[in-house]
Amino acid sequence: MPNLTTPIPSRLTGDTARDINSIKKWGTALIDELTYIFNNLDAGNVIEAASVKAENIDTTNAKITNAQIGNLTADKLRAGTVDTDLVVVRNEDGNLTINGSSIKISDNNTARFIAEYDKDSDLFRFILCNRDGLPTVSINSMGNAVFSGKIDSSEIYSSTIVGTDSLSYEVVDGGVFAMMDSQGIKIMQDKDGERHQKLGMSVGDDGTAYMVMGEGDGTDEHTINGVRYSHGSFLMKRETGVATIGIVGGSGIVGFSESGDLLLGGSRVLINGRDVLAELDSLKG
Repeated sequence: MPNLTTPIPSRLTGDTARDINSIKKWGTALIDELTYIFNNLDAGNVIEAASVKAENIDTTNAKITNAQIGNLTADKLRAGTVDTDLVVVRNEDGNLTINGSSIKISDNNTARFIAEYDKDSDLFRFILCNRDGLPTVSINSMGNAVFSGKIDSSEIYSSTIVGTDSLSYEVVDGGVFAMMDSQGIKIMQDKDGERHQKLGMSVGDDGTAYMVMGEGDGTDEHTINGVRYSHGSFLMKRETGVATIGIVGGSGIVGFSESGDLLLGGSRVLINGRDVLAELDSLKG
């Protein structure tokens, strides 16, 4: 704080009127100087203060270069913005950290809970990890989710279930997936820009049941209950009164009727390599 410059009055002369007047002038000058000093206190002219009350400090133009605070609790701290790119928020045990756009909770060894925003990909991510730090639940803002454990649920609504990992499905070989709708279940594979039918189980509006396996040889496509199959696919078909087994593009080879009849089709019937129909014809002759 600046030194006082008001001169101390001279010794008393014994002249009462003169001495009182001298003291009044000195007191007035001292008050004026103290008023000026207190009205213009700042960091440049206050070097040290034993006790400064917060209600006596006007922080409108205050600048504090280096402050030492003996006791500061959360209820005493008020801030408009805490920049987490510059400050890491951490609890006492270090299990919780907030830094940048990431919140992490660990078990003192590995991060077990992660919620973050990646500005490069513009994705929000939520990740749960096991004790080895491997993700068990991962969900991002695109709706993509990965669960490595078991899912117990009373109801799961889905029209498509992918039967492989996301890397194989998107990059390697297209993977296999199941499509389910009111017509049935269809096992498909997208590969090399084409959709191939692997297995289909469906029931038509007329009650006819179909089971088709294989994508066939790729020729002469046939539509069976809303799905396209090519020649060569294996077909099981259950109609009213009869069930048949055959190949798509051909007639039924084996049939079973409700009356118990066994129906065999084709130009030849081979049993252990023997042409049964040819041998029967020879016996007739």
